[in-house]
Amino acid sequence: MSNGPCVVQVASYHGKTRQKRWHRCFRGDSRQECHLFIDMAVAEVVADDPLASLLAQEQARENFRIYRLWGVA
Repeated sequence: MSNGPCVVQVASYHGKTRQKRWHRCFRGDSRQECHLFIDMAVAEVVADDPLASLLAQEQARENFRIYRLWGVA
């Protein structure tokens, strides 16, 4: 995997059909930096039960994606 500049996108759901739309929320200098951003954002998701927290965090993680920026030095 390449470790150049990347963008983190987060999904939002719209309408009765819950159509998924993607929005840029962070630009990092590397994939590692983007993964750290996602980890920090997902860490904020908590529930009363520790097992439920892990499930909620995993579901929240599915709403993020990372894209590599090509042609950017």
